[in-house]
Amino acid sequence: MEPRRPFDPLHPAPIEPLPSPMRPSGQYVRRNEETIRVLKELLDRLTGIENRLKTIEEHLKTRR
Repeated sequence: MEPRRPFDPLHPAPIEPLPSPMRPSGQYVRRNEETIRVLKELLDRLTGIENRLKTIEEHLKTRR
């Protein structure tokens, strides 16, 4: 690694490109059936919680 030069505003150091946030497709882990099942179950539970919270919110609005 090269030693760092002092900052010179007339001759700034070249800017290195930032690493891409997108990974090549080869780095993604394949999803198996168990993972998909768990994700669907979590989504169902979250949807149920959301629906219950909406019901409670409506109930509290009518009480006022």
